[in-house]
Amino acid sequence: MTSAKVQSIAQSYSPQELFAALVWQRRFNQFDGEEVITDLSQRPDLWVSFLFTKPIFAADPDGLSFGGVIDTLIAMANYRPMPETSIIHFVAYPADTLYVLAENRDTTVSQLLDLGKKWRADSVDVCDGTSEEYGLRLKRRLLTRLMDALDGEPGTQVRDAVVISYWWD
Repeated sequence: MTSAKVQSIAQSYSPQELFAALVWQRRFNQFDGEEVITDLSQRPDLWVSFLFTKPIFAADPDGLSFGGVIDTLIAMANYRPMPETSIIHFVAYPADTLYVLAENRDTTVSQLLDLGKKWRADSVDVCDGTSEEYGLRLKRRLLTRLMDALDGEPGTQVRDAVVISYWWD
């Protein structure tokens, strides 16, 4: 990989588009990345951003699982898209959980939960700040760090946010 290639990609695509491309490539068990990205791209009004990664455990004080980070780093170092018929197989990107940041409105959350059923997710959870595990930390971070992402304009009313996680076994 050359720095010129990286520069070209970075100038052409947003981080969210790069993650979408990564999700698009993944297929395992009931998970179909192409279906998930197609649905998300058709309904951008339902979400602000998403991340596809290993599960994030509350037991870690920073909210990240170090073991998951190591698995992800190894997979990214070795992964190359290969046809299923290839005799060479690289370590696949180890993600199995999709996190979606959205506005905390009943209609939005309901539609995102319906997508979880359509996508055949094994588990769909809503983290809206009412859980003691995440509550205060999530609410504080969403209000202070994501105000611009949710509102776009300084001085407008801050809206409540929710994180919906979809997990595939």
